[in-house]
Amino acid sequence: MGGEGSMMHAINSFKVNRSMLKKRKLKSIDDVYGKKSVTKLHFKKSTPHDIARIRKKMIIQNKKEKRIMFSAIITTILLFFILYLLFVQ
Repeated sequence: MGGEGSMMHAINSFKVNRSMLKKRKLKSIDDVYGKKSVTKLHFKKSTPHDIARIRKKMIIQNKKEKRIMFSAIITTILLFFILYLLFVQ
């Protein structure tokens, strides 16, 4: 019958691939993810004065962002209204 040689080649390559997989198996999780290294972070202790200063900056920044957003919305509405008036008439 035809095709016996190609089938034998497929079986041999399958055996070789399987033998290569056995050599590649990892033994532990550390081989995959690496060893755990302990990282210690040293944070600066904040004083109540620093916290109050940061909070004040954040409040000022939020007010500026709200003003910018409000002016952008008003500008967009006015622009659409002007375009509506120009193209409808």
